Amino acid sequence: MVLKPEKMVRIRIIGSNSRKEDIISALHDVGIIQLENVDPEVSKLLSQPRSSDIYKKVNQYLQKFRGYESVLPAIRVKDKRNFSSLEDLLKEAESINLDDEIKTLKSSESDIMAEQKENNRRLEIVDSFININYDLSIFSGSYLISYLSSGKPSSIIKGILKEHLNEATVIVLSEEKCVVTIPEKLDSDLAKIANDNGFNITHIPPMSGTPAQYREALLSKNKDIQDKLDKINEQLAKLSGKYFERIAQITEQLEIENSKLEVSEKLASTKDAFALEGWIPEKYYEGVEALLNDASEEKVILSKVNSDEDPPTLFDNPMRFKLFEFFIRFYSLPKEYEIDPTLIFAIIFPVFFGIMVGDWGYGVAILAIALWMKKRILKPSGKSLVPKFLRQFVLKMFGANALLVLSRALIPASIAAIAAGLLFNSFFGFPLLPVTVFSTLQPFTAHIGAFPPTPVVLVPSTVTLPKLLLISGYIGLAVVSFGLILGVFNEAAKKKKKGVFGKVGWLAFAWGISMFGLNLIHTSTFSLGFTSTASIIYTVTLALIIAGIALVLIALGGEGAVELPSMISHILSYTRILGILLASVILSYIVDFIFLKGLVKSPLYAVVGILILLVGQTFILLIAILEPGIQGARLIYVEFFSKFYEGNGHYFRPFSSRRRYTVPKFSLQSGKR
Repeated sequence: MVLKPEKMVRIRIIGSNSRKEDIISALHDVGIIQLENVDPEVSKLLSQPRSSDIYKKVNQYLQKFRGYESVLPAIRVKDKRNFSSLEDLLKEAESINLDDEIKTLKSSESDIMAEQKENNRRLEIVDSFININYDLSIFSGSYLISYLSSGKPSSIIKGILKEHLNEATVIVLSEEKCVVTIPEKLDSDLAKIANDNGFNITHIPPMSGTPAQYREALLSKNKDIQDKLDKINEQLAKLSGKYFERIAQITEQLEIENSKLEVSEKLASTKDAFALEGWIPEKYYEGVEALLNDASEEKVILSKVNSDEDPPTLFDNPMRFKLFEFFIRFYSLPKEYEIDPTLIFAIIFPVFFGIMVGDWGYGVAILAIALWMKKRILKPSGKSLVPKFLRQFVLKMFGANALLVLSRALIPASIAAIAAGLLFNSFFGFPLLPVTVFSTLQPFTAHIGAFPPTPVVLVPSTVTLPKLLLISGYIGLAVVSFGLILGVFNEAAKKKKKGVFGKVGWLAFAWGISMFGLNLIHTSTFSLGFTSTASIIYTVTLALIIAGIALVLIALGGEGAVELPSMISHILSYTRILGILLASVILSYIVDFIFLKGLVKSPLYAVVGILILLVGQTFILLIAILEPGIQGARLIYVEFFSKFYEGNGHYFRPFSSRRRYTVPKFSLQSGKR
């Protein structure tokens, strides 16, 4: 049902142990049950579970095949595999044994990579000697040991060693590096001096020949090492081509079987039967019953269980609106009996956003940005105008999924902005259309050469602005009232009469105060009675105010009465819609005005005006995305949700696994495949 989460029901399944594997497989494959602990009164009658050999065996194979999958180069898995039973799976797993081959190849690879690491270390060291023509053997001998020092200027290191270690010989290679040669017995003394004085030492291994010759030999050796690694990778690739698809399929099915056995091992049971409980969507109850009867050959009993626990929350929204569930989850999940505000948010948020932007130029730009973001996230490409560090920072801060949701949510919001901009006749601040439905500002004209007078709006309109202010107030009253009406339904669903009367009292108070204020605007005298329209309205509004306060005091007491002033502030808070609209409109018109004046004055001023136009409009576009987005969401979260929404629901977490390479055995529609 739209505007409500899925109706959930707690079920109890009592089944024959002989069909336990099929029953659990069926529940797992359809993925519509959240498993829970069995009621303590029932579990008393059952014995504690004990670990079985099959569970250990599956777990061992799973670790083994995960290892295979991590070692072998990944290739595309073209087909999905259907394993008829656990025995079929284990038989397939037993047929693949690559332990010896992989162990030999990885051991050789490890030795070769250690050799490569040592070779590269020597290359780094010999690069420090590249500008000298000594035989490198002078830096090692029977009784001497040498180190390459860095981290401090060579002159400072030389002075430190002269003071603390007279036996050291220092050869300066550069301003930042030098060679320290010492008797081997003083090795630990040098290490202590380096540590105490904050410079680094790197041991120089035995080397021979000139630096250029030795470097050439190291590069040649690195080539041989890389050839050996390439051969190992070729052998691993051959194994992958032969086995990877089967290994990926087996690994996935082993993970699924392991997950099912974990549940099976924890189930309390008797010698002949077991029991389990969980939550499912109520609409699937009959389908689950038919499925379990088919899977167990009718050796199962399914029943509904009364529970005081809050059921998990599963959204039930049309596909086009599901992306807005992200914003509801961000705030708080609804409980089962509550109104699900996803659909309401999906309608109200774009409207608020569009009105606050109020410019079809910015609307088109935001739409283009949203479509570009969506495309780049769904189909990333190597090239981008956005710097890499900025892309990585944004992805790290928000995550790809959140950015994708944001881009999709901005599409209807930008369309609403285009519609509002057409009504306000504003294209990046320029009134291009011949007709204006709502004029936000009072225009004056500027001339650009031969062009006709161009209106540039800077002064708030004394005619339209009060109307727009009233409209934003009406929007606030309508949204707050709608929230309170939804609150009445929520309180009624919880069977809380006081809550219902409290919401009705707040609603009456909100309307009474609003009508009273509007009447004061339109009439100069205050009178009660039934002699005139104005006096009738004043009488009715005061009656609403008094009745509202009385209902709140009776139903909710002083705590509810304290919230009455917030009704007024929440309604008035919606006037920020006009405030944000005016802020962006005025900023854009100021930037446009400077640009137009620059075009008229001189070429130099025209260039400056163009720069100001580009920078200013980019800045305003950023504001047009952020400020309406933040304030639009805030008006819904704070001023609207607070009237009816309790939240604090918990996620529905179905017993299921993701399948990429395997086919499920059961389906809800047809039972066993």
